[in-house]
Amino acid sequence: MGSTLQDQFLKMGLVEKKQANTVKKVQHQQRTQKGQAPPVHKGKLQAQKAQADKKEHSRLLNQKKNEERKEQETAAQVRQLIATNRIPAEGGETPYNFTDNNKIKRLFLPKAITVQLSRGDLAIVRQAGEYQIVPAEVARKVQTYNKNLIVVFHIPPREAPADQEDPYAAFQVPEDLIW
Repeated sequence: MGSTLQDQFLKMGLVEKKQANTVKKVQHQQRTQKGQAPPVHKGKLQAQKAQADKKEHSRLLNQKKNEERKEQETAAQVRQLIATNRIPAEGGETPYNFTDNNKIKRLFLPKAITVQLSRGDLAIVRQAGEYQIVPAEVARKVQTYNKNLIVVFHIPPREAPADQEDPYAAFQVPEDLIW
């Protein structure tokens, strides 16, 4: 197709090949000294941009998958923690009322368990649509992972924040009180 001006001069014999090479070398040195890179084609720039976008998309997708996997692992740990530490409460005769999502629920529990629930020694957690009774230590661990699973967990007075003034602190609540 079209040849460069330098090639045309070479064909006509106006310039020698040695002179053309020295000029080419000097021009290249000047470009590199100025910090200019050789000219880049638009197609190459678009390909680099597309590759960078693809890498960013892949990174975000991997991050999302890692977060989902971490959430699944945490949920499995919580399920296992509840399953291994749950306290069986079947065959109870005392009704224990509590609220869950603005609805009043009732469980029939042994009297000893209702007393421990009111003292904060035990807690009720929701797991797969069922209510499980677990010790307070397990409830604290579950709380760190997911606060929404805890349905009933009374903080004992010894752990209550001191800055809150309770106007009824001087009154004792009977242990057999059922609301």
